[in-house]
Amino acid sequence: MRAGYILALVLTAVAWTLAGGPAHAQTCGTTYKVKRGDSLSAIAFRAYRNGGQWSLIYYVNRKTIGKNPSMIGIGQRLRIPCQDGQTAAESSETTEAPQLRASTSVKSDVKLLTADDYRPFTDRALPAGGLITDVVRTMFNGQIEAAKGPAFKIAWVNDWSAHLNPLLSEGAFDMGFPWLRPNCERYDELDDPAKFRCDTFHFSKPLFEILVLFFTRKEGTFQFDNNDQVVGKRLCRPAGYFTFDLDDDGRNWVKDEKVTLLRPQSVDECFQMLARDEVDAVALNEFTGRQAVSKLNMGKDVRTIENPVSVLSLHVIVPKTHPRADELLTHVNQGLERIRESGKYGEIVERHLSAFWKTQDSS
Repeated sequence: MRAGYILALVLTAVAWTLAGGPAHAQTCGTTYKVKRGDSLSAIAFRAYRNGGQWSLIYYVNRKTIGKNPSMIGIGQRLRIPCQDGQTAAESSETTEAPQLRASTSVKSDVKLLTADDYRPFTDRALPAGGLITDVVRTMFNGQIEAAKGPAFKIAWVNDWSAHLNPLLSEGAFDMGFPWLRPNCERYDELDDPAKFRCDTFHFSKPLFEILVLFFTRKEGTFQFDNNDQVVGKRLCRPAGYFTFDLDDDGRNWVKDEKVTLLRPQSVDECFQMLARDEVDAVALNEFTGRQAVSKLNMGKDVRTIENPVSVLSLHVIVPKTHPRADELLTHVNQGLERIRESGKYGEIVERHLSAFWKTQDSS
């Protein structure tokens, strides 16, 4: 995180308070040019009256910003998305969708597997089944319209633990989504579950990239500007959740026992331990963490560290043993490229993330 970020954010908040409103109000639906001293939190504060909603801007502008949301660059042009209920101003910049290329055709029907309770990505109670379900349906339908691609069916089996093995690995379904891809390039450093994933499945191009953040007490002293600041700290991540990212980039927090990692059975327990000062921070993907904070009414007590622990990607997966694995993977990747080029992908992401933020308490 940049030195002086906290001071800049505080000064922005003070200026807004003294003036009775934002000194330079930012209207959603427009394009904003980053200025010296800006941060995503400060921009979100002006656009939404809530600096904690910075990640909505980040995800919509992920390609421009890069992997670290705390390192936006002067002169970058960021689209400011609207939340549900906000009125959009006309954007000063428009982009014409490029021409689409032809797709490879898959001849027989495709059976896809997912499950509920992974908000905002997959859940039948959400519009279109969630963000990733909407992306998958849209890209398959686009392939059908453009190249007479295969019919497809999405099955919902609410036992995530059975998806990788045996339902996908044994061929009961052709493909599954959405699954995190471990850092398979650093295979020897992975735990066995992550190695199984690398050994057994091919991964599509990323459907969505997700921030893993530290959640900590607002009144606490925990900071994360560099890896050394975490050494000796007490971290919480529920049992059954991956830990490979905590050892990435040579940090080896878990592998070399540089931190104390507590593994209760649930996400809620992690946050309850945080409230009791039994851990210094909870390390979770942003969406799971924010939902827990909202459900437990801890929004006034918990803050997120803007510098991410890691940036992980969600994918469609296909077993390497599938007789049409390469064909299926090509079909998915071309469908994803098609909806990105047409602008449909960005519309889906913005719509679902705006709806997600509407359900969250301020933090």
